[in-house]
Parts: sequence; C-alpha cells; structure tokens
Amino acid sequence: MTVRWGIVSAGKISNDFVNAVNSYPDKGDQVIAAVAARDPTRAKEFAKLHNIPKVFNTYADMAISKDIDVAYIGALNHDHYALSKLFLESGKHVLCEKPFCLNAKQVESLVKIAKKENLFLMEALWSRFAPFYRNLEKQLESGVIGRPQFVEANLGAPIENMERLR
Repeated sequence: MTVRWGIVSAGKISNDFVNAVNSYPDKGDQVIAAVAARDPTRAKEFAKLHNIPKVFNTYADMAISKDIDVAYIGALNHDHYALSKLFLESGKHVLCEKPFCLNAKQVESLVKIAKKENLFLMEALWSRFAPFYRNLEKQLESGVIGRPQFVEANLGAPIENMERLR
C-alpha cells in the first residue's frame, strides 16, 4: 500500500523534509502526493519544484481529501496545534514539526484525538532515530551507564543568517 504524504506549508523546513524523503534510497512505497500553503501561489511553485502532482488552495481542502494518508505539518510554530487537529479530525495521520505544540494542554488534546481515531501522531524529531540515540538506549538498557539521575542536553547551530528569523 502506498503511503501518500500531504505537505502542509511550502517553507524551508517542508522543502528539507521533501528533499529528505525523495533522496532516501529505500523509501519503499511512500510518495509526496500533495501540497498546500497559506499562499496558493507558493504551493504551486513548491509543487513544480518537487514534482508534486496535487496542489490544494487551502489546508481544509487537503484535510478532507482522499488524496493523502498522512500530513507533514511544517507550518509556523503557532499553527502546529490547529493544523494537526484539523488533519487528525479529518482522519489523517500526522507528523508535526517541532515544537509539537506550544503547551502540554495542546499536546494532550491531540494525543486524545489520535488515540480515539486510532491515528499515528508524532513530533518530527529526527535525532530520535539517529544511530547515537539508539546506541545510548542500548547502553541504558544494559546498565553500562547506570541509572541517569540528571540529563542536560543542548543542540546549537548558527542562526544569525536564518531568513525566517529576520
């Protein structure tokens, strides 16, 4: 069965996601089937750039469509909750960029909907699947490290030239 992705927004992070999916050598039967954006013109440009066959003029139109199975939410952070809710309530699985939501109450609400509807819901946290993370899990399970008492982690990157922050 082909898994048909709908890309929700046409910004940089969505571009990165589509490039990653399309460059993966063993993606199986997954396809980028559609895109929608706040600005339909940007959605059309994005579709042309990535050879995406279907463009929706609104997120609501995509949500009720039978053309996608799972929505990748790459919109602005403050829209993550509303868009994830829209797609879940329309029977679509959701992979939402980080931050998942702006507070715990929103996350709990989405998890409740996903469980009720038996839908996949996940925050798009790439590091969760990185080899170093799996290695750390194995070390923790084996007891080599012992029981962690406190963990502090930072992930930094130069952001002074990020267009979305200016």
